[in-house]
Amino acid sequence: MSTIKDIAREAGVSIATVSIVLNGKGPERKISVETQKRIHHIAQQLNYVPNQSAKKLRSAQKDSYAIAFYWATDFRINYLARITLGIQKEIMHQNKVVHLTVVPYEVDNLKKQMETTQNEFFNGIIIANMSDSDMAYLNSCNISYPVVLFNRESPKYSSVTMDNYTIGCNVAQHFLDKGIYDAGVLTHDTTFPIMRMWMNGFLDTFAKAGHPVAKENIILCTTSSSSAIDVTKKLYASGHMPRAMFCESDVLAHGMLYACHELGVSIPDDVEVFTIGINMAEFNDYAIPSLSRIDIPMGKIGEECLHLLVNLIEKKQENPTVVYIEGSKIIGQSSPLPNK
Repeated sequence: MSTIKDIAREAGVSIATVSIVLNGKGPERKISVETQKRIHHIAQQLNYVPNQSAKKLRSAQKDSYAIAFYWATDFRINYLARITLGIQKEIMHQNKVVHLTVVPYEVDNLKKQMETTQNEFFNGIIIANMSDSDMAYLNSCNISYPVVLFNRESPKYSSVTMDNYTIGCNVAQHFLDKGIYDAGVLTHDTTFPIMRMWMNGFLDTFAKAGHPVAKENIILCTTSSSSAIDVTKKLYASGHMPRAMFCESDVLAHGMLYACHELGVSIPDDVEVFTIGINMAEFNDYAIPSLSRIDIPMGKIGEECLHLLVNLIEKKQENPTVVYIEGSKIIGQSSPLPNK
């Protein structure tokens, strides 16, 4: 069965252009009559048959929408679950019929997955956890329906995001206010946009205070607690454990707590730990010691993504619109407030 990708290849145009023309929006998008005729002719030659569920959804009632949630599989499932629950909560609040499709994709391969689902009809999409290359691909597209990005900003698309750079600055300032100048970072990715912003804010704040973080104190591991345990033990064996560590996810922080317990390193007396509450919200208060952190409200972000997307579909808000969400600073035992 032929697809709009086949038509685009034969016509020498983009997939988005084919979609626009076959949906009858060529004139309003100022696509030339010649191009429209060529696309329709090729579609007829290839015996292209539109997706029947798409036709059904196009004729559905006004308050019935099909929405896709593109999710990078490189990230932990409980992270996904919290955002999805937020989306579901907002769906019930909206009192609309919303068909939600979760579309998994691999980081740096958003293009491949979007082309795979090109024959599906969606009124709008939410995309989470895009890498820089995924963002570059998306910015090169001409998508005919509303798009909302999770925790990324673009001049072309709407988004629900946080001031991630400032989050990193605030963690650094917490340590500096306590007179701690020997610090490190434990992360599983120094290039992924969100974590890069957290780390840059942290490093810049220490540098501006005259206490730059040593390169050897930026520790890289995988996304698992076991990896965090291994690198913490290696760091300890090196003979220099920083006085404070910024763990860029609570999964890594739990691994560091476990390793320090095995090594006989006292938290917070020997090392203070501050993290981002992103995966294990229900466990962070019960860790030993409890974790100091900035909690990211994943459920709230999911709610706001769906709310914004519906408003864009119904043309109640203009594109691009950026909605900022605040995190919550929670002080636990792993890095208490400075004594006054």
